[in-house]
Amino acid sequence: MEKVKLILSNWRQVGSVQDRDGAGEDYDKYEVGVRDVIEIEEFLAPKWGNLTSYVVHFEGGKSVRIFNPNYVEYFPFEEE
Repeated sequence: MEKVKLILSNWRQVGSVQDRDGAGEDYDKYEVGVRDVIEIEEFLAPKWGNLTSYVVHFEGGKSVRIFNPNYVEYFPFEEE
């Protein structure tokens, strides 16, 4: 199983091209080693559908489960 490094979720566009400040984007970002994230676990759906989920573990024992992320980045593959 590959190790997850980073997840972006809840992406949305902020503003529009017609706005004075232009358009931008907003999202929740979880990255191992940043903001107390110690690990991101990937749970693949057993067959099909969008039941694949990711659990983000934080220092102190808190965890968050994410379904349907917008972007997933993995650590480089390492042979054992």
